[in-house]
Amino acid sequence: MRLAIYTTITLLFAASAVPAQGWGSVKGQVVWTGSVPKARPANVTADKAHCTANGDLILDDLVIDSKNNGVKNVMVWLAAAPGGTLPIKPELMGVPKDPVVIDQPQCAFVPRVVALRSGQTLIVKNSSPVAHSAQLFGTDVKDGAPVNGQINLSVVAGGQITREGDKALKAEKRPIMLGCAIHGFMHGMIGVFDHPYFAVTKDDGTFEIKDAPAGEYRIFLRQEVCGWLHTPRVTDKATSSGGSFGQPITIPAGQALDLGKIECKPDYLPSDFPR
Repeated sequence: MRLAIYTTITLLFAASAVPAQGWGSVKGQVVWTGSVPKARPANVTADKAHCTANGDLILDDLVIDSKNNGVKNVMVWLAAAPGGTLPIKPELMGVPKDPVVIDQPQCAFVPRVVALRSGQTLIVKNSSPVAHSAQLFGTDVKDGAPVNGQINLSVVAGGQITREGDKALKAEKRPIMLGCAIHGFMHGMIGVFDHPYFAVTKDDGTFEIKDAPAGEYRIFLRQEVCGWLHTPRVTDKATSSGGSFGQPITIPAGQALDLGKIECKPDYLPSDFPR
């Protein structure tokens, strides 16, 4: 009897010694600081009549809000601290059933930057009258084999391709770059994660990741041409591994961690980027 009581007390003490997981959120705004680069027309060499039917096709790899200098299409995500884990709130464990859809209506990916869960359905449409393709360039390797590898999918005029089931994309540590084999100026990014804690900045540069686990984690911010935006911003052009460790953050339980304004500026642009 005494053993049973002692065991019960021990278990209760052990359970009380493990704090319940709290949840909070992370938000911020990516803003451009400095002179705004001039609009750059794409060098259209295929299907020019269609691509430029409404005038010059303006490149959209760096979109800056004219009202508040917010930067659109920055991918933001959380990761576990080294040696740790990233808990997922029970209500968010399931992979969303709704597909993520990318269209190619007029020689551009719309939306240009998307993020989804590992195993979630991805649809790439082509609502235009000309042929396109969807080239995906995955970089992660696991057990000596590419996680997603390089994929080139033809998308006929008015058609679509679907990646689902055993062909669905798997999570990678960095965004998968997107391109079109027919129109070399078409690009984008696809983030694939094994958790729900990611976002893409809105037109005004703002983002918010809700129901995130409270505690010490890492945050990553990646803009297509400016590269890593989090602190410390370490760059390695030879390996593109700069920023791989992310920025340490502490998410408070029941509150929002506001990172404020996060800079994206001319110094971050490649040397050959037109000013």
